[in-house]
Amino acid sequence: MIPHRHDTTRTANLLVTGFGPFPGVSVNPTAALMERVTKRLGGGSAGWGAAGERLSVSYGRALREFDDSDRLHRPVAVLLLGLAARARWVRVERHARRLDSPLHPDSTGKAGAATAPDSAMPLKATVAPDPALAALRRSGLRARLSPSAGRYLCNAVYARALTRAQGRPVLFIHVPWPRPAAGTVPRSRVAPWRPSMAGLERGLARIGHGLIMAARTRTAQV
Repeated sequence: MIPHRHDTTRTANLLVTGFGPFPGVSVNPTAALMERVTKRLGGGSAGWGAAGERLSVSYGRALREFDDSDRLHRPVAVLLLGLAARARWVRVERHARRLDSPLHPDSTGKAGAATAPDSAMPLKATVAPDPALAALRRSGLRARLSPSAGRYLCNAVYARALTRAQGRPVLFIHVPWPRPAAGTVPRSRVAPWRPSMAGLERGLARIGHGLIMAARTRTAQV
């Protein structure tokens, strides 16, 4: 699969990532959300300069794709999006771990391998998560803070982004299935509450704007 890129400038203020399909999900809604948020922040009167990257759900490719996009666009902030199919609210992830699950295969059928013991200290988001939580709720979304990004590709990419942060604001947001459903998913896995794509776009764009402003504030204080 060829990664999807949508960018308004080669050097971007914000890098937004989503994911492609994976077992059980033929169309990942985070790819469409990535495009919508990137367009909203990068074009028109906003003109923030945003870039998007659709990452493969593959342990062998996703981290390399993120690294390449990070080097290409040199963003001042990073917003990562992932699908939490069973979630009943939008999750603002506070931590990632350098640990993958050997139980959940990626889109190529390969499973992750532990890269650190369970006792390893978690990597903390490089920006306070509370403003993101408030931005989601202002957009009419159910949202909560979450202590962990799990042990799948979402966690692996989040850990890589935090490792490469170098003081930049980096945050991961897990979204539930939006309505109408995108892709193929068993009905038993779909949570009762499902946000609209428009609401998610609005809330995530507010988060992206906040990350850019946080980065600019840090730069001004140096």
